[in-house]
Amino acid sequence: MSTSSLRVCITLGTRPEAIKLAPVIQAFQQDPTIDTQVVLTGQHREMVDQVMALFALKADADLAIMQPQQTLTDITCRSLQGLEAHFQTLQPDLVIVQGDTTTAFAAALAAFYQKIPVGHVEAGLRTDNIYSPYPEEANRRLISQLTTLHFAPTTTAVDHLKQSSVVGAIHHTGNTVIDALLTVASQQPDCSIPGLDWDRHRVLLATVHRRENWGQPLEDIAAGFLAILEAQPDTALLLPLHRNP
Repeated sequence: MSTSSLRVCITLGTRPEAIKLAPVIQAFQQDPTIDTQVVLTGQHREMVDQVMALFALKADADLAIMQPQQTLTDITCRSLQGLEAHFQTLQPDLVIVQGDTTTAFAAALAAFYQKIPVGHVEAGLRTDNIYSPYPEEANRRLISQLTTLHFAPTTTAVDHLKQSSVVGAIHHTGNTVIDALLTVASQQPDCSIPGLDWDRHRVLLATVHRRENWGQPLEDIAAGFLAILEAQPDTALLLPLHRNP
């Protein structure tokens, strides 16, 4: 058993969380005075595994909650129950969550129920429309009400938190996704993609999987892509497809 002075549990469940928490996990694991536990909910499966492998990270526990056609209620309930049991066993001094996912909200709530302080990475993002993005805007607002340490990426995010009169200390930290980007770039990974000539094409990188894009908005986005490609023949569209059907 570790004799460290601080026991920290870092929770994540999705690919974006894994990317943005990777530099945080690495920094914590390098500190011998901190016992760092990484807990996956399994909200995403293969996508999280890819990122964990990329940053050479391993989870200390995996709730493996993912099921076919899971709903937000399913994710929340299974995460909350699984994290409750894990927190009771681990008894961390601090639980760290990232962003505005359902996993982050469930982890913050599970920690609150056991009176464990919460640290929120990428705190303070706001659109002021509770349904856009959905459910992320609500998740991040609810997490802010339970957080002890707010780690805000921008001065605008700091202002949002101050205007919300949140409880807890607010720290302007920058965005950890930049740290993740620099780490991967320094490795100079191969990026060969069939049909894409990096020397000949101007590359447009886009993701379109968010819930607010489903339906007609997605058709409009696709029409916009086609218009760009027709008007700019030297442009290639790189469109990573999310596993959500």
